[in-house]
Amino acid sequence: MLTPPSNPHVRQNRAARLQPGYACLRGRPLTSANPRKDNRTANHRPSKWIVARIMLALLLSCMPILAISAHVFGLVSERTSALVLVVPLATALATIVTVSPHRIDGIFGRGLVAGMVACLVYDAFRLFAVHVLGWMGDFIPVMGTWVTGDPDKTADPVVGYLWRYLGDAGGLGVAFYVVALAVGLDRLAGRPHRVVLAAVGYAVFPVWTGLIATVALAPRGQELTFHLTPAAIATTLIGHLIFGFVLGLCFVGARRGWDARHWPWSPLRVENAWVKPRLAFAR
Repeated sequence: MLTPPSNPHVRQNRAARLQPGYACLRGRPLTSANPRKDNRTANHRPSKWIVARIMLALLLSCMPILAISAHVFGLVSERTSALVLVVPLATALATIVTVSPHRIDGIFGRGLVAGMVACLVYDAFRLFAVHVLGWMGDFIPVMGTWVTGDPDKTADPVVGYLWRYLGDAGGLGVAFYVVALAVGLDRLAGRPHRVVLAAVGYAVFPVWTGLIATVALAPRGQELTFHLTPAAIATTLIGHLIFGFVLGLCFVGARRGWDARHWPWSPLRVENAWVKPRLAFAR
């Protein structure tokens, strides 16, 4: 028969590990060393307004890149998507953030900046491959005419690159930060390489595969964007690998000086596999 440990700190730590609100991965409890820095519990439920705020930010982050696919497939023009969906959603979110600010807005801001920084590094490679190596054409300026809807212009680089950085890249950064906090990637502070690998995987699938599928499957995909040559495929793949790598580093770097306590609920629970054998043995 097992006797309880005499040390009260041991009993307290064991009781903490058995609480349902604590997640564990490969036998290591992933709770914060300081309870004040991690007050998310499984029983805590955020208000419906916080949930709606997150859903609005997540929906807005997906719209710019989905608008490109809708335009290439001939479903909805990008100008229509911009005027009917993207601009109203962005205005609504900006109004909410201004009128009723919340600490969770900082998560959206960090994701937006991280996505743009990752895209900047990506474009440093892509523009070199386009203008120096000549591996593929640059369809981003043409994408600007999709947004403006001006058929007289052959290219609109300012609008195209604003859409790319603020919409596509920034939106992808916000979506990654939201999903990463939802599944608990912030708990892997001691394993940053796994966070970076997760970000790289996110950049390849669904982002890069979605781009290639759009270009390949749309009837006018290669005509409107770029031709699927081996050099173009390699350029876009390497660029997205760079994007994911930098995005993951930004998340890891921000995590060192920022607690995820502003996230309103506990991440998805990971099964605590190492507690069950101890319970069975104690019986």
